Amino acid sequence: MDGQAAWVVRAGATPTDVKRDVRNAYQAAFVEAYERYYSRVFGFIYSRVGNAEVSKDLTAEVFEKVYTKGHSLREAAAYTTWLFMIAKNVVVGHYRRQKRDTNGMHKVRESLWLKGGPSGPEDSALRGETVSILMKQVRKLSQRNQELLALKFEGELSYAEIARVLGMSEVNVRVSLFRALKRLRDLMAEEPQ
Repeated sequence: MDGQAAWVVRAGATPTDVKRDVRNAYQAAFVEAYERYYSRVFGFIYSRVGNAEVSKDLTAEVFEKVYTKGHSLREAAAYTTWLFMIAKNVVVGHYRRQKRDTNGMHKVRESLWLKGGPSGPEDSALRGETVSILMKQVRKLSQRNQELLALKFEGELSYAEIARVLGMSEVNVRVSLFRALKRLRDLMAEEPQ
């Protein structure tokens, strides 16, 4: 998916054969990228949208755009950043179409349950209460901070990748994430026990 196909032209190959070989190589590279990044892109989108079905649709839209525009990518190293930039833009487009307020990770609570359920009823109640409090506090953060946290923890992007997606410097991303986490800790500390 790096925009530059590498293949060997067979002796006597027709232009049609070469086109077919290039198309097959591109499709194979796309399938590999899809398998590698699907869960990370879905997690990022789900953290922003909060609805599993909508997230599946938007993730499909992201990979449709990746497939149609992937040949234009010049550097393989920029692939992850490019992919998450598309994901971010698809989410923005979704909210524009829906004309709804974005409140970030309003349903991450459900996604946390997908990562491993509690072992018993008491654990379930305690975890549910803690997650509810955490999500209430996350919603108090600015949109920018919610997006930074979603890219870092749901999208699993590096600081450099987040910087490219959001058009910030890497140092600014580190400082902003540190401040967002500190603000979240402070809000959690203020929460009555």
